[in-house]
Amino acid sequence: MKRSAVVCIVLSGIFVALALFSYFYASRSTGLLPVITYPLRDYTIPFAIAGAVLASCGVFIQKRKRK
Repeated sequence: MKRSAVVCIVLSGIFVALALFSYFYASRSTGLLPVITYPLRDYTIPFAIAGAVLASCGVFIQKRKRK
């Protein structure tokens, strides 16, 4: 397996894990109010897109024939 393909696939796994973490992370309070908020949800979609792009790049690099 090519080293660049492995790096892309490992990075895609990291970005998917970050997307899951940012989706499920909850903060219990914002100051004096006991309210559950999700401050990292804005980062979920960019992390998931980056993970998907890196995974597809890793698969493309691996499947590409060497000339």
